[in-house]
Amino acid sequence: MSAVLAHATTALGWVLFVGISVIGVRMLSYWRSFLFSWRRYRHRDVVSTAQLRLTPVPFVKVQITTRGSAGSSEVIQRGIDNVMALAAEDPEFYGEILSVEVVTESLDQATLLHDRYAPAPVDVSVLLLPADYQTPGGTQLKARGLHYAVERRRAGWNAKPGRTFVVHYDEESVLTPSEFRKLLAHLATTDKKVLEGPIYYPLEYLDASALCRAMEANRPVGCFECRQVMEDGVPLHLHGSNLVVDEAFENEIGWDIGALDGQPLIAEDYVFGMKAFTAAGSEVFGWHGCAMLEQPPFSVRSAFKQRHRWIFGVLQGMALNRRLPEFRALPARTRAGIVWGTRFRIGTFALGAVVGSLSLLLLPVLLTRSVAALLHDETSPLPWPAMTWLAVLGALWLGSVGIGAWYNVAEAGMSRGHRLTEIARAVAIAPVAGLIESAAGLWAVTEWGMGRREVFWQPTPKTKSADATAVWSAEEELAALAD
Repeated sequence: MSAVLAHATTALGWVLFVGISVIGVRMLSYWRSFLFSWRRYRHRDVVSTAQLRLTPVPFVKVQITTRGSAGSSEVIQRGIDNVMALAAEDPEFYGEILSVEVVTESLDQATLLHDRYAPAPVDVSVLLLPADYQTPGGTQLKARGLHYAVERRRAGWNAKPGRTFVVHYDEESVLTPSEFRKLLAHLATTDKKVLEGPIYYPLEYLDASALCRAMEANRPVGCFECRQVMEDGVPLHLHGSNLVVDEAFENEIGWDIGALDGQPLIAEDYVFGMKAFTAAGSEVFGWHGCAMLEQPPFSVRSAFKQRHRWIFGVLQGMALNRRLPEFRALPARTRAGIVWGTRFRIGTFALGAVVGSLSLLLLPVLLTRSVAALLHDETSPLPWPAMTWLAVLGALWLGSVGIGAWYNVAEAGMSRGHRLTEIARAVAIAPVAGLIESAAGLWAVTEWGMGRREVFWQPTPKTKSADATAVWSAEEELAALAD
């Protein structure tokens, strides 16, 4: 290798070292939470219906907010059916403390769900979102439906006596009966008003592409950071599902989040979290530790668009925050912590695309030169402590993928051998999956920086057939209408 190429490799090696180290700082926070606080991550105690009957359980409403798009009805029914499976254990008891509320834009879906669950032991109410409904602040997309439900509740719709919680589901969300009982037990004793728990992704698992399954392996471990965020009470991140909110508090805060420069906000969960924080402080946030099950995106395109939407939505939310007087009224140190904490999270996500690309090109060369240096007593391209640090971070990253994949496949109904195969596959293709995932974040940051801030909202399709026909841009929508 020529001297010029050797120097270039070393220089790029140091660039890679810095990039991986920055990302590694955040990854180490996952591991710190995993190693030292794992007991608080998931509610492990078994809770029975008999125990709940002796507990002052609050009323709980499951809310599913949907556009009613293709494929959504069948996955919504799966979530509701699990509520009914719990109710079947003691219809009289659960019929008194549970209800399901669906907010949909589809008349056909509203009729289907109303008819299907009319004789069910748990009341299922369906709100059809009027096409001409507008919030006072001009809110659009999912938050528009969420706020419509708030306005109806403020007017007394489906009012219940005593403390009531709203459990927010995505269309495909499932709380199994055992997890739902744990949630009820936790809510009976908590003084928190906004709570979350972990989410795993085993549903329709094998219908998703292998790359999508590998991408989802990152998410359960990321929930260890979510636990820390919720317990610290500074909502740098908030799930839109497995989000449990005291109904009176939700009615007070509302979901009328408005728009940003005429564009709808697509991270309503992030904006709601910041509204709750500025209104009531960190004390209202908590972690309930009950696991919700969801499904991965079916195609790489859907997964890419989903990740892009996450980052773009948070960038919108940050820009909105800085304009709000209640955010500017926070102490300067608090504002800085929120802004820079969020930027660090976005930055490390997007930086993964650069670091990942550089790693695929450069790490084989660095490893080859390091082995040659070891064998021939020559100078290594990077000092051995630096190479060791990179190796440790690499092992921790692959370990986190393995842990996340284990959480997902543990609930997927597979044999032990099949689970091990799936975990190994996720780890093996993690470099490619991680590169695709972080590229979505980098693209969102790039678009934002270039001033390209138009929004086209397409929820992640919930069935393979819906995924195959999904429309992902305004241009595609116009072309579909023309056909």
